[in-house]
Amino acid sequence: MKYPFPFSRSCWAGISLCALLLASGCATNSKQTPQGQQPVPNAGAQAQGAPGTQQGNAPASAENQKAQTAWRSYLVRAKAVPRTQGAFRISASVRYTTPQETQRVSALLWGNGKPGSPYPLRLDLLAGVGSVVAKVRETEHSFTAFVPDENVAYVHPEGASTLASFGVPIPLDLHSLTQMLTGRGHVLLLPAGASLEAPMPSGFIVSQEGVRFPLPTAPLGGSLLLSPEGVPIEWQENGDKGWVIGIEPEKTGSLRPAKLRISHPNGYGALLVLKEIAAMPAPFTKENMSLVLPKGVTERPLEQ
Repeated sequence: MKYPFPFSRSCWAGISLCALLLASGCATNSKQTPQGQQPVPNAGAQAQGAPGTQQGNAPASAENQKAQTAWRSYLVRAKAVPRTQGAFRISASVRYTTPQETQRVSALLWGNGKPGSPYPLRLDLLAGVGSVVAKVRETEHSFTAFVPDENVAYVHPEGASTLASFGVPIPLDLHSLTQMLTGRGHVLLLPAGASLEAPMPSGFIVSQEGVRFPLPTAPLGGSLLLSPEGVPIEWQENGDKGWVIGIEPEKTGSLRPAKLRISHPNGYGALLVLKEIAAMPAPFTKENMSLVLPKGVTERPLEQ
């Protein structure tokens, strides 16, 4: 929206003419803006879903004010989250669907949360007592997912890979999933340089749900829907053409989710329900963090 510049009109008339107009009760239908005063812009276009923008020091529309409140509230909440967490273990249940099957599994995710480097990370997916669906290990330089039923280890030697790359429809690697589940999703969702002092992103859309911000330069890219109180509600990769992660907070105002609802238009989806995040009294051992493949396993490269 481009705000109009202020304008003034000069009208000189004789005193007798002014008196005549006043006496006859004439009134003008136009309203003038005093010299130097900026008109308040019409917010109707944004109310219909048009992208919002910021224009210097111009008076903020109602949509701009809502966006500012949501954005700044999110930044304040994110700033209050501790950067490190120490050794942890996360348990969750996951029901996921592909065009071929529906599967229910329990997930155990753990790591030492070392300052400066979160790696290695381990994940086990279990179906029933003692039945292993997959064992995953992620380091800074490699990703291995062992699927016992197939006797195959899917390997990506150049770094992290998403769980979706080997058939579990979660478009996050282990480090990103850990960040989301522990309430540190802002590390992935906010662009570099986001701060209370910096301008909020332009191109936002205000709706009844909240405010959606396009964040193409954030680590995950896409767009983020914030509630009016500044809590993440939904991340979209590419509108309705890519991955969508719905975020249900564990309590009002919390950045830690109780559930993640994941979907893709090609028939993939998952519901992850967080059960527990436990802080461990001591770091996991090297053996705890390893993934030893049995003999005779076939290794296959992961397609990104």
